[in-house]
Amino acid sequence: RQTDRQTDRQTDRQTDRRYNSIDIAKGVCILFIIITHYAWYDSERLRFLFPFWISMAVPIFMVISGFVYTKSFQKNNIESMGEAYTLNTILGKVIRYTVPFAVAFFIEEVAFTLLGIIHQSILQVIFSFLNGGLGPGSYYYPIMIQFIFFFPVIYFIICKYDFRGLILCGFINFAYEILKRSYRMNEDCYRLLLFRYTLLIAYGCYLAIGTYRRHKVLSLLSFGIGIIYIIGFQYIGLTPIITNYWTDTSMWSCLFIIPISSPLILNKAKNRFLEILGKASFNIFLVQMVYYNGAKLIYKYVGNRALQLVINIIICVSVGLAFYYVETPLTKRISANAFNLLNRYRMKFSKNT
Repeated sequence: RQTDRQTDRQTDRQTDRRYNSIDIAKGVCILFIIITHYAWYDSERLRFLFPFWISMAVPIFMVISGFVYTKSFQKNNIESMGEAYTLNTILGKVIRYTVPFAVAFFIEEVAFTLLGIIHQSILQVIFSFLNGGLGPGSYYYPIMIQFIFFFPVIYFIICKYDFRGLILCGFINFAYEILKRSYRMNEDCYRLLLFRYTLLIAYGCYLAIGTYRRHKVLSLLSFGIGIIYIIGFQYIGLTPIITNYWTDTSMWSCLFIIPISSPLILNKAKNRFLEILGKASFNIFLVQMVYYNGAKLIYKYVGNRALQLVINIIICVSVGLAFYYVETPLTKRISANAFNLLNRYRMKFSKNT
């Protein structure tokens, strides 16, 4: 284990290359998300094999998030829960997700109110913000805020127990599914809770540590179980007993993508355009979330479904990129000001004490 970590530290330059492939994977996945939120018929989703690729976009994002956050913890030498939960560690990440989401949410609320689509009280607006907004994929913002606070638990489990920690996280994920079913959790609550992605996040963490190559047989087994589950419950029509919500991205379906995600992340591919899309993926995601609520207005003038999809992609990508280049400096400035204010408060407090 110690040798593995020393080897990992000695390959920092290779790790930099991996981040290119991570951005590429994120760029491809954000295109998948734009595609999946189009008004497809269920028969089309099955015919085009969406459960095997398009539907795996968010699960891949979860693996990538686990991988990237692990590298960040290693880079910043975070070695204890106390260090992981310092205000400095948490604050920047919360701001990074909240500022762009708040902008998108504000535009969404104002536009839909003016158009007469929604009429909400102040409490309803607050509740809607906490629930991630109104558009498709609106669960993602609250999921990522939970991720910031839940990830250190997963990280230290993997650091301490290595592969056994990954198995433990799998059992935690499975136990959550059992409890959800036993206590009859409703679907709206289920979609907003991060725990359904525990195994995927843990795998990304485990992948970043670098010992995953020792378990090729289990990777093949995971791949096979995922395929069988997808075919059985998506194509044959079997009824799931436990994972009755979000079957296409359930724990069992995602077993299919786990061994595939490692070559997606750990390759040396380069594609400048997809890398840019990957860096702007959260902004593009927010744009499509707002856009799809009003996309029907465009469909009235464009009848061809293929052309509708192309227009959706062009609008979401172009506006999302513009949003990214405008928002990123703003968020960095807000974050810097927040840290400066925090440091001044600390200095003032220390003098008073």
